[in-house]
Amino acid sequence: MYGVYLVDDEKLMIDSVITAISWPEYGFEVIGANDDPVMAAAEIISLKPDLVICDLKMPRLDGIGLIKTLKDASMNCEFIMLSAFGEFEASRDFFLMGGADYLLKPLDPQEAALVLEKLSRKLAEKNHLSPRTTPVATQTKAFDELVEYISGHFDEKHTLDSLSKQFNISPNYICNLFSKHYDSTLTIFLTSIRMREASKLLKETDTPLKDIAVRCGYQDYFYFSRMFKSYFGIPPTEYRESA
Repeated sequence: MYGVYLVDDEKLMIDSVITAISWPEYGFEVIGANDDPVMAAAEIISLKPDLVICDLKMPRLDGIGLIKTLKDASMNCEFIMLSAFGEFEASRDFFLMGGADYLLKPLDPQEAALVLEKLSRKLAEKNHLSPRTTPVATQTKAFDELVEYISGHFDEKHTLDSLSKQFNISPNYICNLFSKHYDSTLTIFLTSIRMREASKLLKETDTPLKDIAVRCGYQDYFYFSRMFKSYFGIPPTEYRESA
């Protein structure tokens, strides 16, 4: 699991971010949070999280100042900035300082999922991990059955909770097994299968893009398109043309 630290001067915002996201599905766990950015800086240096999510505008120390403080302390973590609509355009310094991405307030869970999945893949590469998608035999029969099931039903919606109930394995144990045997998370494993199928359909068929999205488990074509671009670097229309 990758450690996450949250910083926002509004405690209610911190609580809403914690509860709005199913962190383990993306390979993350919240290891700390603080509504005082100065105190947060010291805690972050001590805890050494993989990801810091912080508000852009905060008293005493704003988001850019917090990142600079952590960079000066040689912190090698990723940053996601939280900002209200319209604020972020004025803060290009965030990306110039190596910020990974940003999320708008109020938090959109679908947007957050897209950003976290992309960042999870980035952290895997950073740690020289190569997530696998081919099912392997493990010593846990129920987990092998779970992997086989989602590999054959990748067009359906799967969550840690639903799979936990179906295969009688705790959510945390599912996460641990995906990490151990696949160097991956449930979400990355499932997305990899879906993107591989989407790539095949785009290359080998004339199936309409919206139908490909549905066949790959995405009811929202625009979300599918953004996920595809995040995964391959180009939108599905260009991918089909280049293929």
